[in-house]
Amino acid sequence: MRDWLGGIVGSGEGYAAFVRRRALRRWALIAAAIIGLVAIAVVGYAIGASQVDDAASARQEGMTAGEQRGTAVGAREGYARAFKHARERAYDAAYHDAYRTAYLDAFEKADLAAPSRVKVSGP
Repeated sequence: MRDWLGGIVGSGEGYAAFVRRRALRRWALIAAAIIGLVAIAVVGYAIGASQVDDAASARQEGMTAGEQRGTAVGAREGYARAFKHARERAYDAAYHDAYRTAYLDAFEKADLAAPSRVKVSGP
């Protein structure tokens, strides 16, 4: 009965050899997968290491371009902000004198006598 069951259930020398072969195949497949992954990692590292100089030069170019753009934008915004305040201060200080001078020059060019100052009482 045992011989007859050996071929069916898996007991005996034939089954043990089959199990050993199957286990060896499984370990060989696992070893091949690990070796493949290690090979991919080594190739990836080699490719990445060869690109270090390119990455460093690209990083430097990016930093330089960023500094130039930042300087230009900062100067433009800073100039606009400062120009407004400076213009208001200078305009307020010089407008009255410049207007009066231009007004009197217009009369002079037209060969007319400039009007004299008249005091007007306010409310």
